[in-house]
Parts: sequence; C-alpha cells; structure tokens
Amino acid sequence: MKKILLVFALGGFVTSCGPSNCDCATATKEQLEDESFTEKCEKLEDDWKAKYKEADKDEKKAMRKEMKACADD
Repeated sequence: MKKILLVFALGGFVTSCGPSNCDCATATKEQLEDESFTEKCEKLEDDWKAKYKEADKDEKKAMRKEMKACADD
C-alpha cells in the first residue's frame, strides 16, 4: 500500500510543474504545436515508462487504471 501511495505522490509532484499524464494523452492540436508542452510530455512519458518498467504487478495495474481513466474522460 505504501508503494502505491508513493507512486501517486511522485506522480503528483512530477506533474505539478507541468502537464499531467491526462493532459498529454488528450492534448489538443494547439497544445501539440507548443514545443514546450511537447517537450514536457516527452519527458513525462520517459519517466512514466521507466517507473512502469520497475513497478511491481500491483503498481503496474494502478498505473494502467490511471491511464485508462484519462482515455475515458
């Protein structure tokens, strides 16, 4: 349980200074044309992939659920 909370806390910290995973996944055409926004999303994606690769089964499930929630909005 502590690991899951840590993942969400880190995710909140990382995204507090820029776009969130949902912002990047559902970006508008105008946002995608913004070089700064695109760079931040690419960095966020790289961090997300690295975190997912090292996560255990439960953490991966929570991360997938979080991304699915973005797509459902």
